[in-house]
Amino acid sequence: DATPDYEMDDTVGKEGAELAFESYLRGTAGVREVERNTSGKVVSETWLTDPKPGNNVVLTIDLDLQGTVEDVLANSIPKLSSKEVEGAACVVLDVNNGDVLASASYPSYHLATYSADLAENSADPLKPFLNRAFQGVYAPGSTFKMVTAVAGLESGIIEPDTEIMDTGVYTYYQDDGPQCWYWRQYRRKHGLVNVSEALEVSCNVFFFDVGRRVGIQGLQEFAAKFGLGEPTGIELYEETGVMAGPEYTQSMGQTWYEGSTLSVAIGQESSQFTPLQLANYIATLVNGGTRYSAHLLKEVKSSDFSQVLYTYEPEVLDSIDIQPENLDAVKAGMLALTTGKGSLARYFQDLPVQVGAKTGSAQVNAETESNAVFVCFAPYDDPQIAISLVVEKGGSGSTLASIAADILRGRSGTGEERVLDLTEDSVRLLVLLDRAGAFGS
Repeated sequence: DATPDYEMDDTVGKEGAELAFESYLRGTAGVREVERNTSGKVVSETWLTDPKPGNNVVLTIDLDLQGTVEDVLANSIPKLSSKEVEGAACVVLDVNNGDVLASASYPSYHLATYSADLAENSADPLKPFLNRAFQGVYAPGSTFKMVTAVAGLESGIIEPDTEIMDTGVYTYYQDDGPQCWYWRQYRRKHGLVNVSEALEVSCNVFFFDVGRRVGIQGLQEFAAKFGLGEPTGIELYEETGVMAGPEYTQSMGQTWYEGSTLSVAIGQESSQFTPLQLANYIATLVNGGTRYSAHLLKEVKSSDFSQVLYTYEPEVLDSIDIQPENLDAVKAGMLALTTGKGSLARYFQDLPVQVGAKTGSAQVNAETESNAVFVCFAPYDDPQIAISLVVEKGGSGSTLASIAADILRGRSGTGEERVLDLTEDSVRLLVLLDRAGAFGS
């Protein structure tokens, strides 16, 4: 919005990071005395007050990691088996302070040719100007199951060694109740599984039962503590999404049934979250329950870089008291997916660190491919980063495992490799070096 001290021809940040940090980036106009002769020609100029350039904003973005994420998406998404893919997003967070280390949306656009490409990009049905990382909302699918697991464990409804029988079909409400994916696809059952095993094999029946016993209010409470359906605090415009429940269903003029809780427990129903929220949820989980505000601002430096004028201090938005044995059980299930005989082990076996992960898929409608969702963290024994990936109509979340592994490995998708340091501070990106419009909308 215009303010009284802006001139008509001033350059103003209108979108993205330049809008968010306009107050830091904007300089101060000077006052100049101009002497003219009788014909109007300028004969002398004197600065009464010198103009001052704006300050420099340093983002939390890791330049190498940002480049890797953008390159991997650009090179990998077109090669996915699903031919219906419409877009994708990836967010990488520092689990210990909420720093956004990388954020990419696909397809994107180029700042260098923004004006020349404006008409074409505006008409593109894939919406390259949509920042899917912060503004796209998606059902989480089975990536929500860690919420249900923590809710059950912390509520005392289950313990880490509690086993529940996978009956293939969950018949608590009716004989033809919802099915486990394993039964639906292969007519097979997982048998007796505890929470770690249920996360590894993504047993729906286990989480149907835990979710029913926790109840919708309990699921909503824990989801909110993990930041799902809540503002993340990011400085740019974001969608907040929605956590499913009776209130939302009724606000849409629909009927909520007691059995609807079963769908919520496995990340279906009407829950819709952003990739940023999903990454922050995983960060909160693996750091032991502290939910930090997600943020892009690292520090503000003077125009000549000689002084640090402001340094961001991590802000805690909420916390969950997760007992160590409960957290270990949940993390163990995520680790089992990527190691040993886990279904994703082949993608992560050559990485220098162990990774915990969870896949998800959420059906858009009966006629199209499901959205693919994937979350992970690394290193397993000392978590530093959390990653979320969403591919619209990408099919199974397991198809995204190779993309996540390439990001962790540092591959650009073209054979080039970058070394990603998961333990030391990395080079940060100045706002003026913003790549490919990643924070432009």
